[in-house]
Order: sequence, then C-alpha cells, then structure tokens
Amino acid sequence: MKDDTLILKATGPDAGTFLQEHLVCDKDALARGYWHCAACCNPHDKVLAVLWLIPWPDGILLRLPRSVAAAALAQLRPHAGARDITLEETALHFAALAGDNPDPERHIHHDDGIARLGGITGLIPVISAQPLPDALPGEAWYAARIRAGIAEIHADTAGHYAPHTLHLAPRDHAPHQKKPQHQLATATAPGLASGQRTLYNTHHKPVGTLLDYGHDTHGTVAQGVIDSHYLNKPLHLRDHDQTLTFHPVTAKNA
Repeated sequence: MKDDTLILKATGPDAGTFLQEHLVCDKDALARGYWHCAACCNPHDKVLAVLWLIPWPDGILLRLPRSVAAAALAQLRPHAGARDITLEETALHFAALAGDNPDPERHIHHDDGIARLGGITGLIPVISAQPLPDALPGEAWYAARIRAGIAEIHADTAGHYAPHTLHLAPRDHAPHQKKPQHQLATATAPGLASGQRTLYNTHHKPVGTLLDYGHDTHGTVAQGVIDSHYLNKPLHLRDHDQTLTFHPVTAKNA
C-alpha cells in the first residue's frame, strides 16, 4: 500500500480566515498552533476530502489524498478568487518515522529541515522537502492513523458521508438525533487484502463501507462506516470469507 498524499499550501493574508469559512474545522486550532483535521464538503454537506490543516512558517499546509485533490480544489478555488489567498501544490513529502511520539499534543516541531507532528502514538508523522530513507511503509502509517480514530476519504468514498459521521464536525454542527444511523468504526483482523468496499451482515445485506486498512506490528486494522445496528457484530466482504467485527470509534476532536 503506497501513501498517495498530496500537500497543498494556502498563503496570503486571508488564508486562515478563508479556510475557517469554507471548511468544517476547529476554528481555534490554527490560532493555537495545532494541526488538526478538517472536512471539505460538497454543496450537500457530504465530505469530499479530509484535510490535515498544518500551520507553516509561510502559510498553512493542507494534507490530503491525491485522489480527492481535484474535487477539493474545485470546491475551494471558486471562492478564493475574490480573496487574498493562493492555493498551490507543493513538492513536500509526507511520511512516518518509527519511534514513540514524544508529544501527545498536536504541535508541529521543526528541526533539521523536517517537521515532526505530535499527537499520533506509536510513530511520528513528518513532513520533509526530500523523501526520507528511513520512512515506515505506508501500511504502518495507515494503521496508526486508523488507531488514532482519524478517517481518510478516497475518490471512491467521497461525497457519501456527513462530517459528523467521521467525527469532523463540532457538536453544534451535527443534526440532533437520539442515535446516529451510521458510525465510524474499526476492526482488527489477522490480515486483509481486498479491493471491495461493501460490508455485509450474516444475511448478506449491505450494512457498511470499508474506508481503508493498514498493517503494523500489532496486526491489521480496518476502518469503516457501519450501520449502528451492526456494530459489534460479525460482518464480511463479498470476496473474502474472513469475519470482521467493527467497534465504534470514540468521538474526539479530530
């Protein structure tokens, strides 16, 4: 599994305000110097991309999967025309290094041309100008991100979920309902390698979607959006007879 990260940069006096206005995000995190996750949504309030907003010395970085970059930019750029902001692609590289992350908070630490991101346990996400030879395989990074409860949207899952389903919206943004119909959830498995997305219950009824999965020394972990009635129950993919039991992700400030 190869990470397909693209890193954009927003620059200009209006950059921070513009992103706060046109993304579903934590409006205070950038001012505090924290990186955090935000949602770029279509006009129907469905997530096109999950972006990591990372304060940078000369602007704000936006990390997102390359497969959804065109859709996200198509949503943002028309609104940027009348503002003093530039959105451009960078040549920066995103990776993860082995080791215990020394910072439990989502700060950015710059050292020797490498920016290390706090807040993810089990490894250290980094941004660098050049590829790092000691970077971990993409599977390990995906696993750590999933264990941290951070969702990722790719081209084939874009436009389907509201921000609150992926824990990307503040409480006052989510619709008021007694129980969510679908929830972000994770499952562990001995191994998983499938191009299928749809998850079925024991009666072969589709009840969820597999977002992605990763593998590290602790095993394989999968992330999905599951009908809340089928959490903690055995599910399977159409082309795989392995049973997956998904447990809900605890809501947190993504």
